[in-house]
Amino acid sequence: MANFQYKARDRSGGLIKGEMEAPSREIVGQELGRLGQFPVSIEEVKGGGTELSLNLNLDQYFSGIKIDDMVLFSRQMSTLFRAGIPLLGILSALSEQMENVRFRKVIDEMRQGIQDGLSLSEGMSRHPDVFSDLYISMVRAGEEGGIMDEILQRIADLLEKQAANEARVRSALRYPKIVVLAMTGALIILMTYVVPVFVRMFEKVNLELPLATRMLIGFNNFFTNYWYVGLAAIIFAFFTFRNYIATQTGRYQWDRIKLKLPLVGPIVLRAAMAKFTRVFGNLQRAGVPILDALTVTSRVVDNAVIGRVIGNLRTSVEEGMGLAAPLKSSGWVPALVVQMVSAGEESGTLDEMLVKVADYYDEEVDRAVTSLSASIEPILIVCMGGMVLFVALAIFMPMWDMSQMARTRG
Repeated sequence: MANFQYKARDRSGGLIKGEMEAPSREIVGQELGRLGQFPVSIEEVKGGGTELSLNLNLDQYFSGIKIDDMVLFSRQMSTLFRAGIPLLGILSALSEQMENVRFRKVIDEMRQGIQDGLSLSEGMSRHPDVFSDLYISMVRAGEEGGIMDEILQRIADLLEKQAANEARVRSALRYPKIVVLAMTGALIILMTYVVPVFVRMFEKVNLELPLATRMLIGFNNFFTNYWYVGLAAIIFAFFTFRNYIATQTGRYQWDRIKLKLPLVGPIVLRAAMAKFTRVFGNLQRAGVPILDALTVTSRVVDNAVIGRVIGNLRTSVEEGMGLAAPLKSSGWVPALVVQMVSAGEESGTLDEMLVKVADYYDEEVDRAVTSLSASIEPILIVCMGGMVLFVALAIFMPMWDMSQMARTRG
């Protein structure tokens, strides 16, 4: 058994300090929870004093607020609301135990705003770089419906689902990225150290070189003498493209191209449908007015083409029409989504239908990305092998000719 000093918040938000004997910190936390208290800090007492530990994590000071921080914040806030703790007490407790310095500052500013008479959603709206339109809209609906604990739990689930999907995509694309980097590194090493040696040797020999060798020599000369031109062209093209897609027209055109790309296009569309149905479904379930829900969803969806389709639904709703018909006429929304939306409108269970569609498309995206990754890997390996074969032929073909010439002269 060990002694632990703790700080906790009671249901009214008041700070409580004490000491408890227990086998571990987890047991202390469980006991405090049983007493209706929210633990802020628990430290083991050793040698007559509190054991102090200094965790210097530079990432906390220089990085932004991660999605994991948002999930933890939302879940803890939901728990504290469910426990009946006042809002100011909740924010005080969350601020004290928040490790991310930037997020702690945001929470403190929100608490100050609430003390000045703002609502929680209004306080969050002052930090649009932290809280999205979706987050704020759902919190506002929770405030109006008096179901903050439930809404925050849904937000946490939504963010966690999003993080899991992004992690799966990153994991599936990790190996292809490694292969591409390996190909690039191998090419740079060959052109910097290996090829120049043979180029100098071939230039001294009065021999008609094969086409592959002449191409390799030309590429090597450009790489050696004009590498900065190629680098400048790549940088210029990159920034020109980035600035173009930062415009409304540019982003729309680029997102339209992505939807029509072979192999990639269907994945982009499914991902957009998953986000559209999950976000819109959760907003409807939270009680957000349908026009506001459509506006928020159109901003949250990553694809500008699908975002415009969703935004145009506002006109249909204002004219008293349903959602299914304009979705179908857009030409972008799959029949499954249209059918489920139509069934949801007829049965009054639109939110449930949308969430079911979102679950389906999340699984489809996961399978498609895994399949695409598996398809890309052999293609990249063949490309790498082809590159090595080209360099090998370009080097060894003239060497073979040189050896044949030497034999003839001998």
